[in-house]
Amino acid sequence: MELEKVTAEIRPRTQWEAIDLGVSLVRAHAIGLLKGWMTSVYPACLLILAVCWNSIGWGLFLIWWLKPIWERVALHPLSRSLFGEHPTWRETMKVLPTELLKNKGLALMGVTLTGVGWLIHSVEETSAAAGFGVLFWLTVIGLVFYRSGLSRSLVLPIRYLEGLGGPRYKTRTQVLSYRSSGSAVGLTFICLLMELLLLASQVWFVLMMSPVGTVVNDYIFHGAEYGNFTDMLPTWVWVMFAIFYLNSMSVVAWFYTGAGFGLYVNTRTWTEGWDIELKFKRLGQRLGIIFVGLALLGGTPVAEANQEARRILESEEFDVRTRDVFTPKEKKEEKGEKTENEGAGIFAGIGHVLFWVIIGVVVSGLVWVIIANAHLFRKGGPRESAEDRKKVTTVAGMNVEPKNLPPNLVESARMLWDAGRNQEALGLLYRGAISSLVTGQLVEIEESDTEMDCLRRVTLKGDAANAPYFKILTGAWMSQAYARCRPDDATVSQLWRNWPYHERREG
Repeated sequence: MELEKVTAEIRPRTQWEAIDLGVSLVRAHAIGLLKGWMTSVYPACLLILAVCWNSIGWGLFLIWWLKPIWERVALHPLSRSLFGEHPTWRETMKVLPTELLKNKGLALMGVTLTGVGWLIHSVEETSAAAGFGVLFWLTVIGLVFYRSGLSRSLVLPIRYLEGLGGPRYKTRTQVLSYRSSGSAVGLTFICLLMELLLLASQVWFVLMMSPVGTVVNDYIFHGAEYGNFTDMLPTWVWVMFAIFYLNSMSVVAWFYTGAGFGLYVNTRTWTEGWDIELKFKRLGQRLGIIFVGLALLGGTPVAEANQEARRILESEEFDVRTRDVFTPKEKKEEKGEKTENEGAGIFAGIGHVLFWVIIGVVVSGLVWVIIANAHLFRKGGPRESAEDRKKVTTVAGMNVEPKNLPPNLVESARMLWDAGRNQEALGLLYRGAISSLVTGQLVEIEESDTEMDCLRRVTLKGDAANAPYFKILTGAWMSQAYARCRPDDATVSQLWRNWPYHERREG
């Protein structure tokens, strides 16, 4: 390692200064890092997703498991650039296959866990399958620390750059972790939070751009409460989510690796005195130039000059006098002692006033909320009369007025089903159920409500609004209307047989 070729200032830094050094390296060499990553890691992750097409979630699990190997690809150009080298993207691209071979145990373990987990969770749900699932995840948790630790960013350069393993690797890790392990653990949690925020921001952007009432939008906000709409989401939604994860993982991995490398360099500077070694080398270079100059000029004038300087220092006329000098810092501290008590009293008074202001605002807010919602505390709550309620004619784009429904609704829907018009049959049943709920004043449904909004309102009413039947009907209708998935015969038979809503017509 040639320290004289280093491109950054080598000096003892605080932990956060060291992290900032690593982040600066990432910013300075972002183009080369991006080229190497996008030609090696990103295609490899896309290949994993293509192999796990039928179960994108397990593909993401394998990508997450191999993150310590992906990060070595990012570490390669950063570590070389610190010492003045600029590897090309082709050289960086060759790092990934080499590291996969060196860490084939970790890679094979990840593939095995992915396959076993996929197999366990794809079988029919039974008590035995649930037991194997719990055992599988306990095994994964137990092997996580074999995969990596919370201070992975700090110890990653030890294995990759120094090539240590076994007892030497453990000893080296203990030495370097003594000073910076706490900062490395904090960096891990910060980067994990940033990765989640980047992932959530991409998902939220898509939800903002998608119209309200679409299947994806409604499922994200309300579908998790019912748990039987997962199959409605098409495969492209899961693929899009996987791409979002790859984007967030890539960006965070660059800065996570760079910040960890900055901690590594700073730790070695503290423990091995890199700054002192570098200064001695530079001093040696200067002394070498001076000695060469003296040799060329000759030593006689220098010797005479030294004798003259010694004679002046030893003479009686030469006297060294000293006096006490107060530094600006000491003067500020002396003045600060006089005003400290006054400042503390002022700030204490301001804090006391702010405390009572905040208490008053909170109490006033609570009183206002109680007064504004006093009707919720009355027994039974306020009930609007039928005349006060707004007449609902359409819900989710479907007309639900009783006069627009056939007299024998179930029989008409069944005739449509037998004729192969499945969507019209289920739509007629759904409109009849909504019409009965609205006209019977069982559920307060608004015209702007989607299917998921209606289901949520009916579920809150419980058995009074025949919530179990309406839940099955909503699932069958949405599967047919949005996913083009025909409900099974058992579900359809249950819809014909258990119709609970009375048919009301307005003259």
